[in-house]
Amino acid sequence: MQEQYYEELGMTEKELLEKYPFTTLKNIWSLEMVEGNWYGLIPTGWRKAFGKELLEEMAAEYDTFSTEYRQYWVVEEVKEKYGELRIYTGPTTKNMLEIIDKYTKLSRHHCIECGEPCKQRDVGWIFTMCDKCFDEMRNRTKKK
Repeated sequence: MQEQYYEELGMTEKELLEKYPFTTLKNIWSLEMVEGNWYGLIPTGWRKAFGKELLEEMAAEYDTFSTEYRQYWVVEEVKEKYGELRIYTGPTTKNMLEIIDKYTKLSRHHCIECGEPCKQRDVGWIFTMCDKCFDEMRNRTKKK
């Protein structure tokens, strides 16, 4: 299997995990490391728009955690919900929650596909997509 390369970071998955060890996937029950990282679960456009800044701010906060706390800290889920980036963690600090909230709010203004600035649209489902990506998605999903 080919290793993931994150263009917006200029690094491979291996390099990502070395620089930002807190991105390692963990089993939320046993806290054992699982192969992979949660950063790659963030949609491409949002990674392009603010992924590096998100990681840098989270890393600065993570660096304040005690060694013991670091082993228990976990990102439980990363997804899009209601047109926003959602990052759910186990128990965490007020500062980490503020960082996550900042990027949840920022995700409302950047295309989930390409990262360009955009507005959300509600067409029965909330899409955070620029006009170009929205039209491309509609064309892909048209019934033939």
